[in-house]
Amino acid sequence: MTSSKEMGPALRILLMLAAASVALWGMSQYASYILSVTFAILIALAADPLVNRLRRKGVHRGAILALSLAAVYLVLALLALLFIYAGAQFLQELPTYTEQAQKMVAQWQAALQSMGLASAGSSAIASQVDPSKPLTWIADLLAALGSAIGNLTTLILLTTFLFVDIVLWPGRLEETARRGHGYARRIMEFTVDLRQYIVVMVIVGSCIGALNSVMFYLFDVPYALLWGVLSGILNFIPFIGFWLGLIPPALLTLLSYGPERMLVLAFFYIAINGFVQNVVQPRLVVTRLNLTPFLNLVSATFWPLVLGPAGAIVGVPLTMAVRALILEVDPATRWLAGLTSSQLPEAPAAGPAETAVHE
Repeated sequence: MTSSKEMGPALRILLMLAAASVALWGMSQYASYILSVTFAILIALAADPLVNRLRRKGVHRGAILALSLAAVYLVLALLALLFIYAGAQFLQELPTYTEQAQKMVAQWQAALQSMGLASAGSSAIASQVDPSKPLTWIADLLAALGSAIGNLTTLILLTTFLFVDIVLWPGRLEETARRGHGYARRIMEFTVDLRQYIVVMVIVGSCIGALNSVMFYLFDVPYALLWGVLSGILNFIPFIGFWLGLIPPALLTLLSYGPERMLVLAFFYIAINGFVQNVVQPRLVVTRLNLTPFLNLVSATFWPLVLGPAGAIVGVPLTMAVRALILEVDPATRWLAGLTSSQLPEAPAAGPAETAVHE
């Protein structure tokens, strides 16, 4: 039998792709449960600062468990109520907005024809900027979030027992790593980095969601709180999440008040979110979770194909887990993990002979 050392790089990569295809197909079959587990882990990591603070103050473990779970349940309940109530209202009024969008497209087509364009050409151009298409996308997104909330019972159960493990029996992973288990040490280091990343993103997303909600309310955007909170959640999606959060409020502003107010809204949205992401967020990020821009975009667009639309939100943590816990542990694939990092590898130190040549 051919050993792994005798395999060429091309054959090894082909075998890895074949195994990954089988694994991804299996994940797609149980996407709902995998998302619940992933969200439970991310929620536990986001709440870790609260747990540690209570632990440092000497609070009893039972009280820590009760307080942390109460905080998590409160946030989840508020999000569920918001998306169920406001989302249902928006979906109920969706036909009205769609009709307004179709009338606007007809006006654009008539304006293009008055400028001398042929009917077929003006119709083709107007159809490319048809606002009813993004409205359909918004409805699909809210339906996907509603489906995720539909699994709230599973999420709560998983989160509850995960907190029980973390609060009542802390330090098991650290102790296993101290005993010399290399893979446990790698998991512990990755968990520390992932915790920092999640906490920072929760802080940044909360700031963006709060500021956008106030701005949307001042602009009298329909369902301002819904779109503000959604923009904060979409902040977890690199690059495209910034713009996805702008589509619903900008489109409803266009249909309700016209293009002038929409442009002003877009300006303030870009200014607020750009300030938070480019000024506030870099001051908070102290984690080594780094991906190249291309891999960030792949994370945001690939995982939804496997896990559904909610996969875009957890795409970066999943990609980082694949790199840290699969690619980096095998010397044969460590070079591939290095290619996904935004940091260049350090150049090896020059030897005495090489130094003499350069001198």
